[in-house]
Amino acid sequence: MPWINLTARRGALSIQKRHALFADLTSALMFWEKVPDTPEARSFMKGWYYEVAEDADYNGGKHEHEKPFYFIEVRMPAGRLTTLDRLGIMRDFTKLVMMAEGSDTNPENTRRVWVTIVDIDRDNWGIGGSTDWLRSYTSALDSIHPVLKDGTRS
Repeated sequence: MPWINLTARRGALSIQKRHALFADLTSALMFWEKVPDTPEARSFMKGWYYEVAEDADYNGGKHEHEKPFYFIEVRMPAGRLTTLDRLGIMRDFTKLVMMAEGSDTNPENTRRVWVTIVDIDRDNWGIGGSTDWLRSYTSALDSIHPVLKDGTRS
Protein backbone atom coordinates (compact mmCIF):
# COMPACT_ATOMS: atom_id res chain seq x y z
CA MET A 1 0.00 0.00 0.00
CA PRO A 2 2.33 2.73 -1.15
CA TRP A 3 1.26 6.30 -0.97
CA ILE A 4 2.39 9.45 -2.69
CA ASN A 5 2.50 12.87 -1.01
CA LEU A 6 3.04 15.81 -3.35
CA THR A 7 3.53 19.31 -1.92
CA ALA A 8 3.58 22.43 -4.09
CA ARG A 9 2.76 26.10 -3.92
CA ARG A 10 -0.90 27.01 -4.32
CA GLY A 11 -1.84 27.42 -7.95
CA ALA A 12 1.15 25.49 -9.31
CA LEU A 13 -1.19 23.00 -10.98
CA SER A 14 -4.88 23.22 -11.83
CA ILE A 15 -7.25 20.67 -10.31
CA GLN A 16 -7.54 18.88 -13.66
CA LYS A 17 -3.75 18.69 -14.01
CA ARG A 18 -3.42 17.38 -10.44
CA HIS A 19 -5.98 14.66 -11.08
CA ALA A 20 -4.22 13.59 -14.28
CA LEU A 21 -0.80 13.80 -12.62
CA PHE A 22 -1.81 11.56 -9.71
CA ALA A 23 -3.22 8.98 -12.13
CA ASP A 24 0.11 9.04 -14.00
CA LEU A 25 2.22 8.96 -10.82
CA THR A 26 0.22 5.99 -9.57
CA SER A 27 0.72 4.14 -12.86
CA ALA A 28 4.46 4.84 -12.79
CA LEU A 29 4.77 3.69 -9.19
CA MET A 30 2.86 0.49 -9.97
CA PHE A 31 5.15 -0.16 -12.94
CA TRP A 32 8.34 0.21 -10.89
CA GLU A 33 6.92 -1.78 -8.00
CA LYS A 34 6.02 -4.44 -10.58
CA VAL A 35 2.37 -4.34 -9.60
CA PRO A 36 -0.15 -5.13 -12.35
CA ASP A 37 -2.56 -2.35 -13.17
CA THR A 38 -5.73 -4.04 -11.94
CA PRO A 39 -8.59 -2.50 -9.97
CA GLU A 40 -7.64 -4.59 -6.91
CA ALA A 41 -3.98 -3.54 -6.99
CA ARG A 42 -4.89 0.09 -7.76
CA SER A 43 -7.21 0.15 -4.71
CA PHE A 44 -4.13 -0.16 -2.49
CA MET A 45 -2.49 2.99 -3.90
CA LYS A 46 -3.09 6.24 -2.04
CA GLY A 47 -2.06 9.83 -2.63
CA TRP A 48 -2.38 13.33 -1.22
CA TYR A 49 -1.70 16.71 -2.75
CA TYR A 50 -0.70 19.44 -0.32
CA GLU A 51 -0.68 23.11 -1.23
CA VAL A 52 1.28 25.74 0.62
CA ALA A 53 0.67 29.47 0.35
CA GLU A 54 2.28 31.24 -2.58
CA ASP A 55 4.71 33.00 -0.23
CA ALA A 56 5.62 29.80 1.65
CA ASP A 57 7.80 28.38 -1.16
CA TYR A 58 11.42 29.14 -0.23
CA ASN A 59 14.70 28.49 -1.97
CA GLY A 60 17.91 29.30 -0.12
CA GLY A 61 15.86 30.96 2.61
CA LYS A 62 14.32 33.41 0.14
CA HIS A 63 11.10 33.60 -1.76
CA GLU A 64 12.63 35.10 -4.87
CA HIS A 65 11.89 32.53 -7.55
CA GLU A 66 9.11 32.46 -10.10
CA LYS A 67 8.65 28.78 -10.74
CA PRO A 68 7.30 26.45 -8.05
CA PHE A 69 9.12 23.54 -6.46
CA TYR A 70 7.51 20.12 -6.14
CA PHE A 71 8.29 17.82 -3.23
CA ILE A 72 7.18 14.22 -3.70
CA GLU A 73 7.45 11.66 -0.97
CA VAL A 74 6.70 8.01 -1.68
CA ARG A 75 6.09 5.82 1.36
CA MET A 76 6.01 2.10 0.92
CA PRO A 77 6.66 -1.22 2.60
CA ALA A 78 10.39 -1.81 3.08
CA GLY A 79 12.19 -4.12 0.69
CA ARG A 80 9.92 -3.80 -2.34
CA LEU A 81 12.24 -1.74 -4.58
CA THR A 82 15.67 -2.21 -6.08
CA THR A 83 18.07 0.66 -6.70
CA LEU A 84 17.03 0.62 -10.37
CA ASP A 85 13.36 0.82 -9.35
CA ARG A 86 14.08 3.83 -7.14
CA LEU A 87 15.96 5.64 -9.89
CA GLY A 88 13.14 4.86 -12.33
CA ILE A 89 10.55 6.31 -9.97
CA MET A 90 12.60 9.47 -9.45
CA ARG A 91 13.18 9.95 -13.18
CA ASP A 92 9.59 9.18 -14.21
CA PHE A 93 8.00 11.28 -11.47
CA THR A 94 10.16 14.24 -12.44
CA LYS A 95 9.18 13.91 -16.11
CA LEU A 96 5.50 13.55 -15.23
CA VAL A 97 5.54 16.70 -13.09
CA MET A 98 7.27 18.65 -15.86
CA MET A 99 4.67 17.40 -18.37
CA ALA A 100 1.82 18.40 -16.03
CA GLU A 101 3.36 21.83 -15.55
CA GLY A 102 3.97 22.18 -19.29
CA SER A 103 7.71 22.75 -18.86
CA ASP A 104 10.73 21.41 -20.67
CA THR A 105 12.81 18.76 -18.94
CA ASN A 106 15.97 20.86 -18.85
CA PRO A 107 18.11 20.76 -15.70
CA GLU A 108 16.89 24.16 -14.49
CA ASN A 109 13.31 22.89 -14.45
CA THR A 110 13.88 19.31 -13.32
CA ARG A 111 15.87 20.45 -10.27
CA ARG A 112 12.62 21.89 -8.95
CA VAL A 113 11.26 18.36 -8.49
CA TRP A 114 12.49 16.56 -5.38
CA VAL A 115 11.56 12.91 -4.89
CA THR A 116 12.20 10.94 -1.71
CA ILE A 117 11.33 7.30 -1.13
CA VAL A 118 10.72 6.22 2.44
CA ASP A 119 10.77 2.53 3.31
CA ILE A 120 8.60 1.66 6.29
CA ASP A 121 9.10 -1.59 8.18
CA ARG A 122 6.01 -3.69 8.71
CA ASP A 123 6.11 -3.19 12.49
CA ASN A 124 6.02 0.60 11.98
CA TRP A 125 2.98 0.76 9.70
CA GLY A 126 -0.49 0.11 11.05
CA ILE A 127 -3.81 0.38 9.29
CA GLY A 128 -7.02 -0.26 11.18
CA GLY A 129 -5.07 -0.70 14.40
CA SER A 130 -2.77 -3.51 13.24
CA THR A 131 0.02 -4.42 10.86
CA ASP A 132 -1.93 -7.28 9.25
CA TRP A 133 -2.88 -5.08 6.29
CA LEU A 134 0.46 -5.90 4.67
CA ARG A 135 -0.55 -9.55 4.39
CA SER A 136 -3.63 -8.56 2.36
CA TYR A 137 -1.58 -6.29 0.13
CA THR A 138 1.11 -8.89 -0.47
CA SER A 139 -1.33 -11.75 -1.05
CA ALA A 140 -3.30 -9.67 -3.55
CA LEU A 141 -0.08 -9.06 -5.46
CA ASP A 142 1.23 -12.61 -5.00
CA SER A 143 -1.79 -13.99 -6.83
CA ILE A 144 -0.71 -11.97 -9.86
CA HIS A 145 3.09 -11.90 -9.47
CA PRO A 146 4.22 -14.76 -7.23
CA VAL A 147 7.31 -14.32 -5.10
CA LEU A 148 10.21 -16.36 -6.51
CA LYS A 149 12.73 -18.33 -4.44
CA ASP A 150 15.20 -15.43 -4.54
CA GLY A 151 12.57 -13.07 -3.05
CA THR A 152 11.85 -11.19 -6.29
CA ARG A 153 8.53 -11.13 -8.08
CA SER A 154 7.87 -12.80 -11.41
